[in-house]
Amino acid sequence: MTISPSSALAQFHSKFSCRNGVGESNGSLVSPFFTKPIISIPKISRNFSVQRHNWSVFTTRASAEVLESLKAEEEREEARPLRVGLICGGPSAERGISLNSARSVLDHIQGDDLHVSCYYVDCNMNAHAISSAQIYSNTPADFDFKLESLAHSFKSLSEFTEHLAASVDIVFPVIHGRFGEDGGIQELLEQAGIPFVGTGSNECCQAFDKYNASVELKRHGFLTIPSFLVQGSDTDGVKLSEWFVSNLLDINVGKVVVKPARAGSSIGVSVAYGVDDTLAKANALISEGVDDKVLVEVFIDGGTEFTAIVLDVGPGSDCNPVTLLPTEVELQYYGNSDVEEDAIFNYRRKYLPTLQVAYHTPPRFPSDVINCIRKGSALLFQQLGLRDFARIDGWFLPSPSQILSSDDNEIKFGKTKSGMIVFTDINLISGMEQTSFLFQQASKVGFSHSNILGTIIQHACLRSHALQSYVGQKSQSRSMQQMQRA
Repeated sequence: MTISPSSALAQFHSKFSCRNGVGESNGSLVSPFFTKPIISIPKISRNFSVQRHNWSVFTTRASAEVLESLKAEEEREEARPLRVGLICGGPSAERGISLNSARSVLDHIQGDDLHVSCYYVDCNMNAHAISSAQIYSNTPADFDFKLESLAHSFKSLSEFTEHLAASVDIVFPVIHGRFGEDGGIQELLEQAGIPFVGTGSNECCQAFDKYNASVELKRHGFLTIPSFLVQGSDTDGVKLSEWFVSNLLDINVGKVVVKPARAGSSIGVSVAYGVDDTLAKANALISEGVDDKVLVEVFIDGGTEFTAIVLDVGPGSDCNPVTLLPTEVELQYYGNSDVEEDAIFNYRRKYLPTLQVAYHTPPRFPSDVINCIRKGSALLFQQLGLRDFARIDGWFLPSPSQILSSDDNEIKFGKTKSGMIVFTDINLISGMEQTSFLFQQASKVGFSHSNILGTIIQHACLRSHALQSYVGQKSQSRSMQQMQRA
């Protein structure tokens, strides 16, 4: 039924009694067609000089035009989709994976209620606005080649953040590794006051550095793997030799894992044997510019790797992390494959098609171990101040290890009747490819790709008062309850 402006105004006068000459609800002028205030009294006063008991200053025509204008503005605001800025790429070697994650996210969040704008940060830290079609280019090299002709490039990161502040409501960073998970992009967004999905800059910086994270975990009473830090141009093998001996490792053939401290979960990770080989591989990572901090860890024999997705289901700023069913990573060996080379879950096995890895969700662990992993991951998430979502990797060790249990009195978390649990890596922006751990584990509690990504974005919106109106409270509540029951 169509209501004329004059009829609408008549209904307004007849349905609402006036106090001080103005229909009020909590101090706001209320329209009978809406359930919430549409304009405050001060705003009307500035435009129309409303006086006490003086409605005569409004002509019927002017009043109707005001109501119609406000109604149209309200409907436009309520109908406007949430504007999401999807940022991918980055300077790390994982930017190809970042592109894959961004394609997957774009596939599953674009819709009537979400409008996605795409942005790319290249290896030289230049930011570009790109089309959604361009994001489907095949490789980083191919992608970068097309930037000059197809993208809009920003002169600086400052200009980029100014654009974001004016053009999007919230940013979804999908940059893996450096600049994406180390707090770099988060700090830029915080300085510009732009809401974003994920953990804050200071917490990212702490958790992304594997050495610092290990120190923090140990401080909180978590079981950790003994480690040694090679930093800068350190080529002195004396201290490393002492560390080998103190951890019952043979200085000539003792097996360790060498990994960059700040290069993601799998870039540059290798196995080394003895002090000399360890130093050579550590210094190679430093000289190649992968990282100037390299972590050396005792190689854990007889353990099984796992990874767990943690989601924050707390209201607003209240943290209430829930861990989904973890995934067991099973390394498989075929034919004459080199067992030592296959002994780690490296970049190639994680991201490229292979028969050398099998995934089991839930893991084939005893129930007390699964419960301990879930509880420990959620506790770690909370103690490190993480937000929205994260992926936490670790090992289940069925046989007690003398090395790991040497500081038994300090261990508050990680021991079960069935074995020991050690957490090793915190991934602030988990991979979001079509078959990623995030989607594997979410599917076990009935979440589609779109459901879980939408839930993560909604939770991030809850931290911003201006964006809370975009959150479907009923669907949000159901999603949270569903995860809490998982």
